[in-house]
Amino acid sequence: MAAQVPPDDIADEPSKFGAEKIYDPLRRENLGRSVLWALTSGDPVRMDQVQSFKGCGIYAMYYTGDHELYAPISGSFEVPIYVGKSDPPGGRKGVTVAEAWEGTPLWERVSVHRRKLTKAADLRLEDFHIRYLTADDLFTPMAERLMIRDLRPVWNVILEGFGVNQQGGPREAEQMRPKWHEVHVGVPWADKMRPQPHGPEPLREAVQAHLALHAKPPTSAAGRPPGVI
Repeated sequence: MAAQVPPDDIADEPSKFGAEKIYDPLRRENLGRSVLWALTSGDPVRMDQVQSFKGCGIYAMYYTGDHELYAPISGSFEVPIYVGKSDPPGGRKGVTVAEAWEGTPLWERVSVHRRKLTKAADLRLEDFHIRYLTADDLFTPMAERLMIRDLRPVWNVILEGFGVNQQGGPREAEQMRPKWHEVHVGVPWADKMRPQPHGPEPLREAVQAHLALHAKPPTSAAGRPPGVI
């Protein structure tokens, strides 16, 4: 029996039909992207209007104000200024881990951010919006990593330290101030810390250079399965 010959268009472009072109929803990256897709499909909410809710999950913050540093991304809900996640109660210690829907770890994390933004001298809480998604903590770490890798949020990549909590203790004043707090003064415990060696100006310049390159999402950062519109 003669072997069947594939149609010309298939024979000419076999790579189009290889296994690497088949969408596998169970690949770890695609599971993370499904969470990311669900997150970015939601409507942004002004951070000063977010109400208490239960569960852990992932979130993305967006800027809409008139601060000159963030003008390239202001008003756009494509590139976040910061992304993060929360773990269920007990998740960091690995013992007696609560279910993903128990407690309010994501709300508590957002609340800490709200208080910090309220105290910052040159920022206004009402100029920030947030998308948040309560989700199984098995998949949120991958979604967070993908979002940082693809979209390069400036507070994750350049001004590290926005998510840092007060360390406390007598040696706190000897520790170096996080970069975010060096640029955005006003949080009392951070203002007492030792300043960055070169001050805020090089950090501001780094923010401007970063946003000149990363104010728009790359085409590969859609966060949704192939063929989905």
